[in-house]
Parts: sequence; C-alpha cells; structure tokens
Amino acid sequence: MSDTIRAWHEMQEENKEIIVADESAKYIFLLDFTDGKVYRYDISPLCTKENEWNPDTESCESFLYGAGHKVNDCEWMVTKTNKIQYGN
Repeated sequence: MSDTIRAWHEMQEENKEIIVADESAKYIFLLDFTDGKVYRYDISPLCTKENEWNPDTESCESFLYGAGHKVNDCEWMVTKTNKIQYGN
C-alpha cells in the first residue's frame, strides 16, 4: 500500500477531514507569511486524466513544499479561477 493511501486510511480512522478539490481545479493561491507575498501556481497541467493527479490536501502541501514554501507558515486554496476578486 502506498504512503498516500495509508495516510488517507489513517486520517479516516482519526475522523479528520480530507479536502478534495473538484475536477475543475486549476490554480493554487498561496499567502506566504514568511515573505508576505501571494503566489499563484497553475496546476492545470498536473490535473489531467493522464497524470491522474487530484489536488487533495496532502498532494497540494507536497507540491507547495517542493516549490520552497514552509507550509506551516502559509494559507492556501485551490480554485478554478486565475484572478483574485477584491471587495464585493
């Protein structure tokens, strides 16, 4: 059993929520408190049927860690839009 599947089962046993993005997820927006910047990552090339990558919490955090972020010092979200809406 892979580590990802094992972790999923362990989280289910502990009644922790796993966030799974919908199939239209295309971007990760990240607010990095370490440098005070907002980042946008286009993940649409990864979310194809060929790659079979579903941007769940664990894989997104691994992606962000690989991009050089300290995940514990960040807030992030997955969305299908590439723009930030300000105000109302």
